[in-house]
Amino acid sequence: MKAARLVEFQKPLKIEDLEVPKVGKGDVLLKVISCGICRSDWHLWRGDPALVAYMQWSGGKLPITQGHEVYGEVVEVGESVAKLKKGDKVVMPASSTGDNRTCKYCMEGDSNVCDHLVIAGYGINGCFAEYMLVPERSVIDLVKVPDGIKPEWAALSSCGFGTSWNAFTMKTNLKPGDMVLTIGAGGMGLSGIVIANALGAKVIAVDVNERSLEKAKILGSIETYKYSGKSEELNEIVEDIMRKYGSVDVVYDTTGIPEAVIPFLPLLRVHGTLLLAGLMMKGKETFPLPADLVVAREIRIQGVLMLPAQKFDTIFKLMKEGKINLDPVTYKTISIYDVNDAYKEMSEYKNAGRIIINKFS
Repeated sequence: MKAARLVEFQKPLKIEDLEVPKVGKGDVLLKVISCGICRSDWHLWRGDPALVAYMQWSGGKLPITQGHEVYGEVVEVGESVAKLKKGDKVVMPASSTGDNRTCKYCMEGDSNVCDHLVIAGYGINGCFAEYMLVPERSVIDLVKVPDGIKPEWAALSSCGFGTSWNAFTMKTNLKPGDMVLTIGAGGMGLSGIVIANALGAKVIAVDVNERSLEKAKILGSIETYKYSGKSEELNEIVEDIMRKYGSVDVVYDTTGIPEAVIPFLPLLRVHGTLLLAGLMMKGKETFPLPADLVVAREIRIQGVLMLPAQKFDTIFKLMKEGKINLDPVTYKTISIYDVNDAYKEMSEYKNAGRIIINKFS
């Protein structure tokens, strides 16, 4: 089978011919149908410390097959697997249990923060390949996808869309009429705009990519702002938002860039929420928070890590009912042979949404 392997940080992924993984007791083998290229994949490719540390903690090492936003077909099940059969279509939540849901958090319904967390492409070989093996300890988290869901949408649900769903339906009590500022309009940010609008909120989007902002408008953003990262430019955007709309209820960061986030905190109302979902690059791991403002307004700071497997059913129901449209969130579909070109676009912040691998020849 063909697989895109991370052999050395910041060097091109190597397309290799590998043996199809062998299925052991309790394992499941997936034929990959579509696989999103998440910015966290890019972070690991860069060698950013937090992602490298997680890879090492979870047992991964180079070389490794990257990719965690997977939608695939079950082609083989190991002995004792009862919940799945050959031919089932599934997603593996990007953040999955690594202990068959036996830890405290899994038993409380939070498998996305399992004590023995498994993320494909970090601790185990991922989905930048024709086939992917799901180990026994994580099989319980595989989510069946009903007929009628587009492959690209299903892959996005695993991480980009799933994280935003977690953010707006579980980590905040977003209500109709609430105002949301989304920083970053990539795959995760655009997914967040879809969800916030579906919940009746009003969304303002900020990004460096004009095409991403055009998509944000298509998806319902009431206002968009392009910025280049200059502090004075961000201050002007803040002033304009305050003048036109006043305070916001939620600031949702998908970038992990402190200097792009902190200037927007004065926009948060009393009891507002800062949602942090973006991952940090090397040298940008610490946020210099204005503590007096956080205290005075009782601002809530909330991290968001992907989505528990137990929370996917409503997503697919809304997709089938036509209440969610993720077509604009997909930037383009590519062959596995184009993965390094995709990383180049991502490094230049040119991709307006998610790049998805759906061809392996």
